Amino acid sequence: MRTLTKLFRQDKEKFSVPRSVQDVIPIKAIWEDGIFMLGSAGFNALPSSWGAKYAKTYRFEDINYAVASKEDKESMFLEYSELLNSFDSGATYKITINVKKLDRDDFQKSILIPLKGDSLDIYRAEYNKILTDEATGANGFIQQKYLTVSVFKKSIDEARNYFSRVGADMAAHFNRLGSRAAVLDTEDKLRIFYDFFRPERENGFHFDMKELMRKGHSFKDFICPDTFEFSKDHFIMGDKYGRVIFLRDYANFIKDSMLAEICDFNRNMLISLDIIPVPTDEAVREVEKRVLGVETNITNWQRRQNQNNNYSAVIPYDMELQRKESKEFLDDLTTRDQRMMFTVMTMVLTADTKEQLDSDTETLFTVGRKHLCQFATLKYQQMDGLNTALPYGERKIDALRTLTTESAAVFIPFRVQEVSDKGGIYYGINAISRNMIICDKRNLLNPNAFRLGVPGSGKSFGAKEEMEFIAISTDDDILVCDPEGEYGALIEALGGEVIHISAGSPDHINAMDMVDGYGESGNPVVEKSEFILSVFEQLDRNHHLSVIEKGIVDNCVKNVYEDFKQGGRLPTLGGLQDKLREHQDKEAEGLAKALELFTNGSLDIFAHPTNVDTKSRMIAYDILKLGNQLKTVGLLVITDAMLNRVTENWKKGKRTHVYIDEFHVVFENDYSSNFFASAWRRFRKRNAYPTALTQNVEYLLDSVTARTMLSNSEFIVMNNQAASDRAELAKLLNISEQQLSYVTNAEAGCGLMRIGNVIVPYINRFSKNTAPALYRLMTTKAGEELDYENHKK
Repeated sequence: MRTLTKLFRQDKEKFSVPRSVQDVIPIKAIWEDGIFMLGSAGFNALPSSWGAKYAKTYRFEDINYAVASKEDKESMFLEYSELLNSFDSGATYKITINVKKLDRDDFQKSILIPLKGDSLDIYRAEYNKILTDEATGANGFIQQKYLTVSVFKKSIDEARNYFSRVGADMAAHFNRLGSRAAVLDTEDKLRIFYDFFRPERENGFHFDMKELMRKGHSFKDFICPDTFEFSKDHFIMGDKYGRVIFLRDYANFIKDSMLAEICDFNRNMLISLDIIPVPTDEAVREVEKRVLGVETNITNWQRRQNQNNNYSAVIPYDMELQRKESKEFLDDLTTRDQRMMFTVMTMVLTADTKEQLDSDTETLFTVGRKHLCQFATLKYQQMDGLNTALPYGERKIDALRTLTTESAAVFIPFRVQEVSDKGGIYYGINAISRNMIICDKRNLLNPNAFRLGVPGSGKSFGAKEEMEFIAISTDDDILVCDPEGEYGALIEALGGEVIHISAGSPDHINAMDMVDGYGESGNPVVEKSEFILSVFEQLDRNHHLSVIEKGIVDNCVKNVYEDFKQGGRLPTLGGLQDKLREHQDKEAEGLAKALELFTNGSLDIFAHPTNVDTKSRMIAYDILKLGNQLKTVGLLVITDAMLNRVTENWKKGKRTHVYIDEFHVVFENDYSSNFFASAWRRFRKRNAYPTALTQNVEYLLDSVTARTMLSNSEFIVMNNQAASDRAELAKLLNISEQQLSYVTNAEAGCGLMRIGNVIVPYINRFSKNTAPALYRLMTTKAGEELDYENHKK
């Protein structure tokens, strides 16, 4: 074919024996934007009409292919086929999956928490031990996925323009897949080769192109191994052994799980699929020739049979099969929008010993045979195979196989999305890949969060774990609304303050407190009036305030704050009650009497000036003994107090984490639900990270406001769910049946996480033997939790 002939002529190079380790690396020049000029060191002359070969690499993110429904998988497969169809026929493409062990030094620098010499170091040490155990265990492998485009151009400017156009088109296709593609600059791309050639990293990776140029050093000196020895069927790279194998025989039918199964073999390896697109018109002409040749052979065979008077002879099976398959191939090209592609799959394995390398190679051969495919070792081509497998953009192996788009797409590189943010905190391990989930909410569109699950599913345990990890790893403030009195021991153990809200409690919080900048409308008094109206609405749920009563309350609230501005007493509910009585009409008198319980009765805790330390870094508002009938009022007042604290911290440039348990209670009427919806917006705008916890998901979703808050939250943790709740969540959050299985009869601490647009099944089984001090603070099991009163002593 013309495409292959031209490609072979372009790639043909004069053979020269490498005289140094650097000569093995087929890179001639590099630019800061990540474009590499390719070619062996001993070959400099290229036909001027072809120019030079340039390559650029893109890193793309994984998507949740493994846990998608059948319909979603089909959609992803077709979209990935569209990506392959979009490849230019004038270029070659290489899809690379780099499976490597997590670097311990990088991990410690980016994830582990340094000790500070304070009382929380015991928890930091246990937290670091948990992370180290997870990272260095059998699950400490990560997968990095790359797409390398290589093309012949006459100059770097032409190549740069070409990659700009192609990169924009590929990014659009990856976005439709739910993935993202990012260009690798020179440092990022060289880091791939450095990690492969120098896995021990004795000096660390610190690449400075200007410094190397100033010293007159080659970039190859920086990334190459100390030695290279190539043998018949393996190579030795420094102290490591390596082998390149390729996919020799393809099965008639290959499952899309084959590539994922190979990657699950936790060994350091690189898997590359080279793709050479063929122009459709050329492919059609070539296939038509083949069809014509098959028909000619059949006609000649029938003529010979007729000459022998054998008029009833049946066409041989192999000829009939050739006719059928060639026509199907032509039909794919002409009517099903398929393209012809030449592909070759290569894999490079590395190991510490030759014995381990042989064992790993046999394991991969077994995986191939399981899928009716045959892998083979490259003989006397290990150097060429290595340069083909690595994401340079070169292809030195000519074991090409003709495939259609759908046949090539079966090697789909996607499996499951990972969440591993630098500077984030640990949330468990991915139930599919077994890698750690490290999330930093600062990277999300908004930090709003929900934790949903039936009692005993690990909802409160997970919230406590998150609080503790935030407390020991950051200087952020933590505020907790605690309806069940289960967070007090944790907060006090971390050096925080517990405020008890109950009848007769000595702790007081002034419901009329208002800091500078309160609210979001620019008129804090109006905002406070809305809050007071919500309180009145909760005092008697059977009585809805009339328009006249709302106007009276609004007017009195304004008068209370006006008097304070003019030197009067501090605004309190008692002062508001006095203003209501000054109206001397029936409606105002009724409102004043409704406040009696909160001003002179047993629940006057909100009617006095605040007398507790509201400046503590961590505060738990304990309303366990407040009573069910008044918990909603308590939630309103506490959330308002939290808003004041959030506003103060916001002005100081400090982040605040807010947790509200039993969140479904606040949606029992419109006033309180609207107040919390408004608070949710203000939390986000004022550098506060709110988290709501609830077990009654279906009851929560009955509120339109709550549904909106939930759908607009970027971080949602779902533990075990009841059947009706699962159905509602699936519709609201677009969760597939396969993903829902992870919240069906799930064990405690297991479920789904929705982090931005990523839905990850997770496992978070916390061992009390690994971190006993942390476990005692977080457990909610009877008899295991830290006794609150004993802890105080």
